[in-house]
Amino acid sequence: MSKRTSKAEIHKKFVDAVDEFVMSHSNFDSVPFEAKLSPPLPRTLRVYAYNVTHPPGGRSPGEHKAQLIVPNQDRGQRASFDHSGGYTVLLIGYVPDSHVFVLWDAGLHRNFAYSKNVQVKSKTVYQALGGELGTQVRHLRSGRETVVTSNSHNLADAIMLRTDLTNKRLVSD
Repeated sequence: MSKRTSKAEIHKKFVDAVDEFVMSHSNFDSVPFEAKLSPPLPRTLRVYAYNVTHPPGGRSPGEHKAQLIVPNQDRGQRASFDHSGGYTVLLIGYVPDSHVFVLWDAGLHRNFAYSKNVQVKSKTVYQALGGELGTQVRHLRSGRETVVTSNSHNLADAIMLRTDLTNKRLVSD
């Protein structure tokens, strides 16, 4: 069974990984977590962070998952990420066993059920573990999503790639 990391600890690991670009950030306990960054990263980020697990029998073999729940969302309720105020919204997962970050396209996950699963293939996680930026295309009802994975050394590059892919999707929509 995968170990779990607190949201505050995921936020701290996130800041540590992009420290050279961080101008300011909210309290590590804040959910969502917000940060002001310097270029070339997006200027203002709103980060929704989740543990990524690989439970036996819980997913198809070779898949990792995160379960989406936003603040004040109760069982039976649908919710969306807060895209207001000009923030770039990042939907990130953290794989505690391998110290890998997973970045999904937050704009494709709207009006979701409580504890909705988002997935990434183990192969894509292992690419990041090996020092590469991993990518995986997923076809969702809401559109084509490219999931990006990275280790902490490459997180700034992963954020730039995730932002670029999201912007290209928005232009083509």
